[in-house]
Amino acid sequence: MKRTLLRTSALLALIAGFSIGNAAYAYHDNETEFTGVIESLPATPGFIGDWRVGGRTVHVTSATRIEQEDGPVAAGATVKVEGNTRSDNSVDAEEIEVKDAGNEAEAKFKGTIEALPSTPGFIGDWRVGGRIIHVAASTRIETEDGPVAIGAFVEIEGTQRADGSMDAAKIEVKSNVVGGDGRDELNGVIETLPGTTGFVGDWRVSGRIVHVTASTIVDQEHGPVAVGASVEVKGMIRADGSIDATKIEVKTGSNNEGGAARVKGTIERLPGNSSLIGDWLINGRVVHVTSSTRLNNEHGPFAVGTRVKAKGLQLADGSIVATKIQVRDSN
Repeated sequence: MKRTLLRTSALLALIAGFSIGNAAYAYHDNETEFTGVIESLPATPGFIGDWRVGGRTVHVTSATRIEQEDGPVAAGATVKVEGNTRSDNSVDAEEIEVKDAGNEAEAKFKGTIEALPSTPGFIGDWRVGGRIIHVAASTRIETEDGPVAIGAFVEIEGTQRADGSMDAAKIEVKSNVVGGDGRDELNGVIETLPGTTGFVGDWRVSGRIVHVTASTIVDQEHGPVAVGASVEVKGMIRADGSIDATKIEVKTGSNNEGGAARVKGTIERLPGNSSLIGDWLINGRVVHVTSSTRLNNEHGPFAVGTRVKAKGLQLADGSIVATKIQVRDSN
């Protein structure tokens, strides 16, 4: 017990010095976050309109926050998109952050084959996940897990061009067109689990619903399945953005004390004081708020029932020492 208290005190000391600021994000039950390469952009002021990012349509409005600290918005740039998934799997973007400005460099890309050239060896331009892939006679194509065909999921290694297309050095088929692992991939943190044997039922992983059945492979080699654990999910995406999981692999156990963590959801309990310092309960998870936690409430007060997003450092028991909590825009 003494050792745990010392570790907790050390973690609290790490976050000292943060100031209070303001920020807001929209939240809905179909919230999503993903990283991809910009494939096309609208020729409009502020880039308002429909973008194509990693094979998905991203709807950008004047309310979308676009962060270009790490580089300008351009075709070929890698960006992180946060927003809400529509029934057609497109995304209403709340925030887009440029992570890499993009250049002619080695790159990897995963996606579903949408179009193929009718040539021997499939030499020519493929369309994979909405992106053009240039295939030459020197491109190595591995088909151990299934044939090259429209609908197959593939992993591509090659050189990225300025327009976002790729010159493929290697293409590896990861799943057969009839199904298999790799159709969709999600890396995130387990937020909720069903109270069932074998974890069969609906999980919530970084704001996304993951459907788990008795046939789902759950790999716990690197840690047990638990709220707060980091996992990689593979499976088939539904129209609503949820995933029918074929495999879930625990990457980091929930006892990864000191690691970065986040939780999104509804405030279920608040401390009984005006400063709000103390233990909160957000989406079933305990969040410790200190005097240095940044509390951003531009779009409304913190109250039970308010939807928020919290970030911070994870403790051994899966709770979070919050560095920042944001009220999420209800519009």
